[in-house]
Amino acid sequence: MSNATTKAKMSPRHVMLIVTGIMLTFGCSALTFSTWTNFQPVVSEALGQYTADGALNTAPFALYITVLYLTMTITSPLAGKLIQKMDIRIILTVSAALVGIGFILMSMYTEIWQFYISGVLLGLGEISILWLAIPTLLNRWFRKNAGFFIGICMAMTGVGGAIWNSLFTALNASGMPYQTIYLIWGVIALATSLPFTLFCVRSTPEEVGLTPYGAEVAADGTVEKPRGLSASKAMRSPVFYIVFIYAGFINLLTIIANQVPSYMRTLGAAGNVAYDVAVVGGVMSVAVMIAQAISKVAMGGFADKNARTTMIVAFVAGVAGILLVWLGVQSEIMLYAGACIYGFFFASAVVLCPIVVRQIFGTREYSEIYSRIQVFVNLAGAFGATIWALLGSNFGYTSVFIVGLVLQIVVVACGIVAFGRQKSIQAEWTE
Repeated sequence: MSNATTKAKMSPRHVMLIVTGIMLTFGCSALTFSTWTNFQPVVSEALGQYTADGALNTAPFALYITVLYLTMTITSPLAGKLIQKMDIRIILTVSAALVGIGFILMSMYTEIWQFYISGVLLGLGEISILWLAIPTLLNRWFRKNAGFFIGICMAMTGVGGAIWNSLFTALNASGMPYQTIYLIWGVIALATSLPFTLFCVRSTPEEVGLTPYGAEVAADGTVEKPRGLSASKAMRSPVFYIVFIYAGFINLLTIIANQVPSYMRTLGAAGNVAYDVAVVGGVMSVAVMIAQAISKVAMGGFADKNARTTMIVAFVAGVAGILLVWLGVQSEIMLYAGACIYGFFFASAVVLCPIVVRQIFGTREYSEIYSRIQVFVNLAGAFGATIWALLGSNFGYTSVFIVGLVLQIVVVACGIVAFGRQKSIQAEWTE
């Protein structure tokens, strides 16, 4: 390549790609992951799910989320291969259609087990939409600020969650049956995705005569090809398995936030606090959602400049958040502060992890490498809520916080070791 180079600039096509990522996470992903708990009691009651003593039994309905995560776990390696080799426009269009169809089918079900079918469909769609295709596309189209734009896209799951949950509350309060709401969800999923996947996405900027934003372009127009390890070589490296553990445990730790309402109820039952635990628990849950949405953008920008330091700051936030929520129970302000601070760590799962993988293993076969790491991430998602709930129910929430702190140490240790080997891994990169 010539010594005389220029930086590739942003084009309308680059912007269209970012908008597509925003719309996919705002619509399909937020509807899938941020609203299902609202349907849980409504659907369970409508379909007569009660225990022998007459209590509402929401567990059979909630199992469809486990089915969803297990589907993503099983299909992640295959999805990574397809994204590496096929037209991503086709993959994302099919994935979005699966999510929309999954919701529309939910409007027709009359038995709980039928929701597991939609769990499979949503899992097949979301493994590409949320976890693999968007980070892969942004890494292909942006040599500069890729992490920042990943953060913007991923933040939309929180923004969408707040909007769609408010819409659900309004529709449910008006007396609209859940079947109609599911039908609306399906229409929203399709309307916020298909126009963008069909007309705004291309697998690489080269397909439309462009170059990645921020790439070095030589005087003769040539651009350096993506560099990194092959998937087969990466998987023979111990660092791959260190990152594998790092990413999986991060996702497991984020699920602790889902236990806040249950934790607050135990404080109220013990009679050790003077405030309304239901109100405080609800505000804490909202605080985590808002904080993680803001933090995703900030974390993406910081990680572009220094991923290792960002990882350490996220670890500090995770530890501080747990300690404040655990030890600050006499102060509502301390609890709210803990929830907000933990929100910064929460953003690590979908923003920092793909950046770490890119920086260590490169972009040559990024989607295949990242898809294999996602196996443990989604496995943690499938069973994380059950693990934390069992710990809290059987051993008290002190055990949850202690195990959480131990896992935080494991995560930061894995991250430090992985970054310590970064230069030796990068020395093996090829085009």
